[in-house]
Amino acid sequence: MSTRTGKQAAGTARGQARSARQRAAAPRPGSDAAGGGKAPGQGAGKGKGQLKRAATEAALIEAFGRVVRRKGLRNVGVNEVVKEAGVGKALIYRYFGGLPGLVEAWGRAGRIWPEAADLVPISDTAGAQALKAIVVRNAQVHRDDPVRVEMLADELMTPTAISAPLGEIRQRVGQEHAAAFARNDDFRRHRLFMVVMMAAASYLAMRAVKAPRYMGEDLADEATWARLMAEIEAIIEKVAG
Repeated sequence: MSTRTGKQAAGTARGQARSARQRAAAPRPGSDAAGGGKAPGQGAGKGKGQLKRAATEAALIEAFGRVVRRKGLRNVGVNEVVKEAGVGKALIYRYFGGLPGLVEAWGRAGRIWPEAADLVPISDTAGAQALKAIVVRNAQVHRDDPVRVEMLADELMTPTAISAPLGEIRQRVGQEHAAAFARNDDFRRHRLFMVVMMAAASYLAMRAVKAPRYMGEDLADEATWARLMAEIEAIIEKVAG
């Protein structure tokens, strides 16, 4: 091949490569750059995408909550959640990084754990009356919500993929409760006694939901439960009254 012919071939190759780059960079018909996409002033593509993502995230969070209530925290999986939400499986990983991230979002979005104000209006009561209200209310809000019981029970069982975010939720809310209770002089004075009472009440609440037959008593029975709470109140009255 002559030098001239080689140069011509090289020039042709460079020209073809340049044309290919120009075609790749040219706006596609119907795209925004080509002017055939959105109408003037309709620059809300990103906004719509964000709204769609927010709606999908909310659907996944709500679906997770429904599956948890049907199957329990330790039996929920990605497949059940996406089926419940009616979305693609990849979206859980894209939006939340996986099931643990979804659990964190679920914990932030819903009041799955009683707030301090839910347990007792501490400022309105004092003495043994306040301590009784704290313990009984703590037991009741857990007994009334199986998901809260699941979160309590998870702490005592073999860790799963979602145990870490559940633990973070428990720790955060526990710190909030401790700070609220610390403002009550009677609680501070009988702190260790209240640890025993709160632990007993929490255990009874878990049994009432998960395994209500205990020492011949049916903890799911309302009359039996009322008698148990009355006994706890009597103990607190004797110690702190």
